[in-house]
Amino acid sequence: MFMSNRYILRNLTFSCTHLDKNIPNSSHGRYNYGLLITCFVLIIAMGIDIFGLGIIVTAATCDLDLTLSQIGILSSMSFAGIIVMSYPWGYLSDTRGRKLVLMWAMGGSFISSVISSLSPTWQVLAALRFISSALSSAAESATYALIGECCGTRVRAKYMLLITSALMITPALYYITAFLIMKLNFSIPLLGITYRPWRLLTLIMALPLGLSALLLWFYSESPKFLANVGRNEEAVQVLKRIYVANGHDGDKFPVKQIYLEDGNKEEVGVFSLHSLWTQIAPLFKPPLLWKTALLYYLTFVTYIANNSFAIILPTIFNIFFTSYATSAADASFCDLFHLTNTTAIDDQPEVSVCKNTIEDNTIWAGCAHGMSFFVLNAIISQCAGRRKPLTIIILVIAAAAGAGINNTGDAFLKISLSLHMTHMFFNT
Repeated sequence: MFMSNRYILRNLTFSCTHLDKNIPNSSHGRYNYGLLITCFVLIIAMGIDIFGLGIIVTAATCDLDLTLSQIGILSSMSFAGIIVMSYPWGYLSDTRGRKLVLMWAMGGSFISSVISSLSPTWQVLAALRFISSALSSAAESATYALIGECCGTRVRAKYMLLITSALMITPALYYITAFLIMKLNFSIPLLGITYRPWRLLTLIMALPLGLSALLLWFYSESPKFLANVGRNEEAVQVLKRIYVANGHDGDKFPVKQIYLEDGNKEEVGVFSLHSLWTQIAPLFKPPLLWKTALLYYLTFVTYIANNSFAIILPTIFNIFFTSYATSAADASFCDLFHLTNTTAIDDQPEVSVCKNTIEDNTIWAGCAHGMSFFVLNAIISQCAGRRKPLTIIILVIAAAAGAGINNTGDAFLKISLSLHMTHMFFNT
């Protein structure tokens, strides 16, 4: 509300377009739509960078001569990066700013991902992908904060749903990209390595990271963050810029000063490890200690069971479709990994020929996985009001699917249980 030409940021979820209460609804416009598209690209870029590593590893298995243990280590780098940087990114976003953190993080992730396409060994690739995912994971929290603080309550829920849906379509995007790129057949000596299609695929999958960092340059910092750290004049200028960008006359902008109401200002300390610990420490002390331990355990179980499948799902698909219609098709799930590899043997038994490709059915199965995840998530979201029983049911179904994977001889049942397990865990 306006009081003596001053605008009050009323609560922690206030956003710039709360101006809609006092300014015509047309104040929501081009700026907000553009920021929505930018945040959509941010989430897609993060999803491709983190989850797309699985398809890169599958494509590079032959060229880098990867063993199963090396595939596992390399595939885990994405989630290792997330674990290491989850707290720091939230802290930096609250103290340094949403836009600033996102621009630097996505720009750095883009550079690391591009360089990884030239990796001479799997160890170098693992290190660079760890850095890339650690940086791009900033989008997981800062993106939602930025869009939430720059749109009004009338559209905020819809915008958040749209941003969340971006993550669901990423599997289809990187599987289709892999389908097109891996159809190419070239081998170019370059800088001591052999440049093959999987390296081009890695480069192309890095482009959304750079694009998202570039798009952010055209938008302002969250006015809520600026007001919270005492930069009120800058916050007013941001509000005015949004007002003008949405088609209004800047001379008629009515806001002259803003402030946070007492009790609604977040404490932002001096940037230091001590202030970071001050924010985290209460989670590990009574009365929050038990709930923290419980949530950590549930997260640990979900991540260790789901991500071990999700990140190497392209490898699982490729092994399955390579072994299907052979005597190995009836082998147990674990035996398939020992009996099959993505290399092909030509007519001379002692000469191994690297295929450098991915089975077409692997691509279609990946697209179907992404689409079915989207549908299942939409169905489960209708029951979101009963979160506790829903979570229990999901975990029980996922556990049953996981237990059954290695205890069935039916080939399609094996792959169906794998998909069902990842679907259930993703929706927890």
